[in-house]
Amino acid sequence: VIGVALNGIQGPGDLVASQAKLTTLTDEKFRQIFDLLYGANLKLDLFQQHGVDRIFECRILSVDKRFRGRGLARELLRRSEEVAKENGFKVTHGGTD
Repeated sequence: VIGVALNGIQGPGDLVASQAKLTTLTDEKFRQIFDLLYGANLKLDLFQQHGVDRIFECRILSVDKRFRGRGLARELLRRSEEVAKENGFKVTHGGTD
């Protein structure tokens, strides 16, 4: 594997549910990072801002360090955004929009 893009679909209540699960984590640094990220996303409220009930998320994007600097991440992101558009998503989170 040279590169990977992990995408998903986020619904309006997903952030609150994910944030609630953080209390069960034993890794305090991990919990703090994700608590901060979830909190920031809740404040953005992209669902209301854009009048949508689902958001296409580019969750993880990684390229093997031996192959970096060749535009592979850019291409993975472009293809992810293409999939989002082909499937009727109006909002892509984590992309270049």
